[in-house]
Amino acid sequence: MPWRLSCLLTVMLLPSGCARLDLSTKSPGRLPPARLAPDAVVVDVAFVHLPAADQERYDSIWTAADEQVFPAELRRELATNGLRVGVFGQQLPTKLRELLEAKQSALDERSEDLDAGDVEVRGGNRHLQVRAGRRTKILASKTYPTLAVLLSEDGQVRGHQFNQAQCVLALKPYPQGDGRVKLDLTPEIEHGELKSQWARGEGTLMQRLGRDRLVLDRLRLEALLSPGEWLLLSSTSEIKGLGQYFFAETTGGTVERTMVLVRLSQTQFDDLFAPAQTPAALATPGE
Repeated sequence: MPWRLSCLLTVMLLPSGCARLDLSTKSPGRLPPARLAPDAVVVDVAFVHLPAADQERYDSIWTAADEQVFPAELRRELATNGLRVGVFGQQLPTKLRELLEAKQSALDERSEDLDAGDVEVRGGNRHLQVRAGRRTKILASKTYPTLAVLLSEDGQVRGHQFNQAQCVLALKPYPQGDGRVKLDLTPEIEHGELKSQWARGEGTLMQRLGRDRLVLDRLRLEALLSPGEWLLLSSTSEIKGLGQYFFAETTGGTVERTMVLVRLSQTQFDDLFAPAQTPAALATPGE
């Protein structure tokens, strides 16, 4: 064997510090998740159900909730109309966690679409990416063929009659500069048939399908949450007024109370070092 060829073979057989070329075929992994927009937040929405007769569990849950973070006047207005709201830290009370885990299913992850209508959340658990100021509808009730509602406002009771009515919680997030998010939530009643409507967009007018709605501005609430904290909405201990239509349903002769949970999962906006960059809220269709 020529000496040059022998040297070349020796060099080729010496161990090398380079990794071997992997020629094996690997199945493609999942696509990386879409990046959040700078002003987007991620919220989890869940529904749990409790027999109305289970007063012990109801009291146990609400004893652990912080209701004092909301103004006393607002709490009185809500209670008069049969509604109740509270906030939990990152740990839910045992009784509520048991209810949530009993119905736990994979969260449906969906990013909001700026060119579509309102994002809707129905009775299942949802994992949502929502832009600042974007309106998300939490459908709190079934559709009632007819609905007669009595509202208490300033000590006066007013009646409303609706056809094809559905109770809705309109949720809008507003990221704050310190990593927290203000959740703006307004009870509404949508009613009537779908029809074409003109709505304001970002400097434009857009045409979309929608229904008439009664916006209950007097019952609008704001909750300032840190990541991991929860907002709880349900009826008062006595199921009455709006609480009956929003958060109660009779199934098989048993009255069940619905509890709606909203958790702030993630926000990536922090203007601690650039306070002038706080994003303006998006114009919401239909507003």
